[in-house]
Amino acid sequence: MGYFAFRHQPLLTLYYLYTAVSLLFVKVPYWAVRYALPSTRPQPWSLGRVVLVKCYRELITTLFRTTVAPFCHDAVAVEKSGKADEVGLVWVEPAPELLVVPEIQEAARVNGIEPERRAGYWMGKRGPDGKVGQPAGPSEKVIYGFHGGGFVMGSAHPDFATGYIYRKMFDYAKGYERIFQSDYRISSIDPLPTAGAFPAALMDALAGYKYLVHDLGFKPENIIIMGESAGAALAFNLTRYLSQNDLPGLGRVRPRGQLLLSPASDWGATHEGPGSSFERNWDCDMVHSFFEGFPTKALVGKLPPEAAWENSWISPSSKRLPNPEGLFKGLPPTCIIVGGAEMLVDVVKTLSDRIIADNGEAIVDYYEVPHAAHVPMTHTWHEPESRMGYERCARWLESLESSS
Repeated sequence: MGYFAFRHQPLLTLYYLYTAVSLLFVKVPYWAVRYALPSTRPQPWSLGRVVLVKCYRELITTLFRTTVAPFCHDAVAVEKSGKADEVGLVWVEPAPELLVVPEIQEAARVNGIEPERRAGYWMGKRGPDGKVGQPAGPSEKVIYGFHGGGFVMGSAHPDFATGYIYRKMFDYAKGYERIFQSDYRISSIDPLPTAGAFPAALMDALAGYKYLVHDLGFKPENIIIMGESAGAALAFNLTRYLSQNDLPGLGRVRPRGQLLLSPASDWGATHEGPGSSFERNWDCDMVHSFFEGFPTKALVGKLPPEAAWENSWISPSSKRLPNPEGLFKGLPPTCIIVGGAEMLVDVVKTLSDRIIADNGEAIVDYYEVPHAAHVPMTHTWHEPESRMGYERCARWLESLESSS
C-alpha cells in the first residue's frame, strides 16, 4: 500500500475509523490471547507492554498511510497564535557561509536546497525579563538538541514527543539550565510536495550552532550536541562537520561532546537481512514504516539512489560506504545509547565501532539498555529502561566534568 494513500477526505476519516475499530475489536484482543503466556512474548515484558508497543507500531503505520501533520508544528502558526514566548520560540538566521564541504555543497545544488531562516525552541531558565534567548553566562553550559521523526515528521516544539526527553534531562544533566532545539527542515517527496532533502537539516543545524556560539556567546567547550533517532544522526553529522572543518567567522568549533540516542544512521538499509537486528527484533519494536522507502527517498531527493548507502553524511553506518576508514576522525567524547530490543541495534553498533576505529576506544561510552524498544527515554511507560538511559546520560555528563 502506498504512502499517504488515504491523506484526502473522505478516505482519511474512513481509514481512521477502520484503524480504530480493527485495533479495538480485532488486533488488541488477538494480541492479548497470542501473548497471554510470558513464554510467547518477544521480550521479558508484561502483556500490557507487548500490546502497547504493537499499538505504537500501528499508529506509525497509520501516519504513513494518512498524514504526518498531527506530529508537526508550524512555527509561523505558533507565532501567529501569540504563544511564541510561552513555548520559547525564537528565529535563527541562515548561515550560508558555513557550507564549506564540496560534497555537501554539490548535494545542496542538486537538491535545490537554499539556506532558510528557521525556528528554534528554548527550554529551561529565562532571562531577567522573562524572555528566552538571553546571552550566555561566562561559563554557562547548554544542550543543543534535535528531535526524531525519520527526517519526515516531528518538531522542536516542546509538545512534540522529543520535548519529554529534554524536560527530563534537566533532572539528570547537572549544571545545564538551558536546552535549545533546532526546528530543522523535514523532508518530503511524491506524493507530497518535494522539500527538505539532504542537506537541508544539516544547514539548519549549522545555523543554530552559529546562533549559540556567535550570537549568544556560548563557548564550544560548553555545548553538548544531542539527538534521538533521526535527530541523533543529525547531531552526529553536525558534530563531525564542526570537528573537521574551519568555518568562516567561527574557526574550528568542536563541541564538548555528543549524546546520541538510537541514531538512525543507515538509510540505505545495508544492515537488513537474515540474522540482523531488523529480523531479530522485528516483533518487539515500532519503527518499521520508517525503513520501508519513503523517508529514504525524501532524504536523498534528486541525488542518485546509491547516495543512500554510499554517502557518509546520509548513512554514516552504511556497510557499503566505499572507504569508511578515517571518515570520522577528530570527534569529541561520545555517548551512544540504544535499546537492546531495537531493530537498529546493529546499525548503532556499527556507528560506535567506526567512531572507535578512528578515535580510540576511550572516546565512546556505548550502552545497550536491556530489553528496550526504540528510544525508551521517550516513553513514560518504558520503565525501568527509560530511567536506566537517563542515569547513563547523567554519569557520562559527570565524567566529562571530572575529565575537564
